[in-house]
Amino acid sequence: MQGRDQASGKGLRQHEHWATVIKERSVLVLGSVTAVGIALVALGWSIQGSSYLPGLLMQLGTSMMLLVPLALLGLMLEDRIRHTEEELRTTAARLETLTAVTRERLAAGRQQRDRLYETAKRAPQQHLLRALIEDAMEIGAIDPLGARVQVPGTSMRLRFRRQDSSIQVQVEELDGSPLAHLAWDEGETPETFTQRLAGQLKAINRYPGDADYDPATILRRLLETVHLGVRARTGEHSDDVGHLIEVPNEHWVVSSEGLYSLQHHYHISTHSLISSHDDWPRHMRTMAWVDTAAFEEAYHLARRLLGHQ
Repeated sequence: MQGRDQASGKGLRQHEHWATVIKERSVLVLGSVTAVGIALVALGWSIQGSSYLPGLLMQLGTSMMLLVPLALLGLMLEDRIRHTEEELRTTAARLETLTAVTRERLAAGRQQRDRLYETAKRAPQQHLLRALIEDAMEIGAIDPLGARVQVPGTSMRLRFRRQDSSIQVQVEELDGSPLAHLAWDEGETPETFTQRLAGQLKAINRYPGDADYDPATILRRLLETVHLGVRARTGEHSDDVGHLIEVPNEHWVVSSEGLYSLQHHYHISTHSLISSHDDWPRHMRTMAWVDTAAFEEAYHLARRLLGHQ
């Protein structure tokens, strides 16, 4: 934004500079034309003598008749130019003020959002998570269907999205096929909700066991996923990652728009992933910066998930 402010101020100064140059050149041209006219009148007088006077007076009268409207028009144009310059200065000043205010508000908004995330990490209460998910969905940071995280020790995913005063949670297969559904209601503690979730997993015979079932990890990964999507959407991250769905590892992101690298500026569109015959794993193995195992994990997940939607 500061660069745009400087560009705006520079443009205004250039406009004023060229206006001054044009005005100075106009005065010079008018002076030169007047001098040439006087010289021509003197030359005609010297050639024709007193007989030249009637024609000269007629030409002078005609010129004066034309000069007055032109002079008035010039004054009007000059007044409009001056008025336009004043408006430009006023507009530039207002834009500078508005831009400064906008920067301050954006900075305050980022600080408030970061404080909410830090608070939610320490105490992942339902109302905090719901507010953060709602914020992310409103700005298009996560997929409208919600953000997904893996259930530790299994291939299952949990998809979280806000609905009214609750957080809707869908238990899914890797490809997004639904297995179960439950709601985290307003006022319900994280402990109560995660106990109900464990009961739901047991009911569908997919509970990973007490040693692997880690509710704290699930909620922490959810917060990290949503926060990454928001930072990418608001420009705090180096690249936008579209409508984020899942972060399978530290190298790649799966979004509605395809695969995005978190290490380099690299995007593979959804169409290229599921509709083309490109051998992406083979192609990516030729790139030195690619972690092959991480890419193949994200690639196979994205093909199954995005191809199923």
